[in-house]
Amino acid sequence: MDQYEVATLKKGLLILDALQQGEPMRLTEIMHRFNLNKSTTFRLLYTLELTGFIQKEGLTYKASELKGHYSSSANTRLNWLVVPSLHQLANELGETAYIGVLDGMKVMTVQVVESNHAIRSHTHVGDSAYAHLSAFGKVILAHLSDEQLKEMLIHLTQYKATKHTFDDNHLLKEHLNVIRQQGYAIDDEETEVGLRCVAAPIFYNGKVIAALAISGPAARLNRKRNRAVSKILKECSAQISSQL
Repeated sequence: MDQYEVATLKKGLLILDALQQGEPMRLTEIMHRFNLNKSTTFRLLYTLELTGFIQKEGLTYKASELKGHYSSSANTRLNWLVVPSLHQLANELGETAYIGVLDGMKVMTVQVVESNHAIRSHTHVGDSAYAHLSAFGKVILAHLSDEQLKEMLIHLTQYKATKHTFDDNHLLKEHLNVIRQQGYAIDDEETEVGLRCVAAPIFYNGKVIAALAISGPAARLNRKRNRAVSKILKECSAQISSQL
């Protein structure tokens, strides 16, 4: 073995690749295929399932649709297309604008345009948080298929960042139903006290692939602005979706 090689990681990646390329397999089939003992196989499968890369159905394991469920071409086009829209949105609303995509159980920021205010939301490309914490995480969850959402809620770590964070799956699911109906989500100091965020979904071929959001201090991005801000966000996200 190469001195820099991480054996356990390599085994996990080989299993993941096999499940992505082929049919679902049972634990015993994976054991025999990769010459692993039962304990090691179980731990690898458990970790891959916990992080959302694979899912278990009955006695078999298969690659999860929660990872990379939209095409890479859409992702590339999204990254290029949203930049002008983000700048326009940040200028019009005077707050930080950004794009987030689902990454397993979390949502990761892939584009950011910061506001000019000295006191503002500081979000960076590559930042990630559990999907239930943020507006753009919740708006993506709300527009997943029933099967995908069920799988997410099973594995989602109900981390409570503030006293406002949802930590009950039943209440969260009801909240997501409202978000789906209204077409936008609000993070009302659920990620950080004093910070509010509003987000709208971005679609590709009828499936949600990302979210467009703005965030800022609760005193400035207050509840009175919800209707006006959400309308602008929904119009902007619909325009981006139509261009993909």
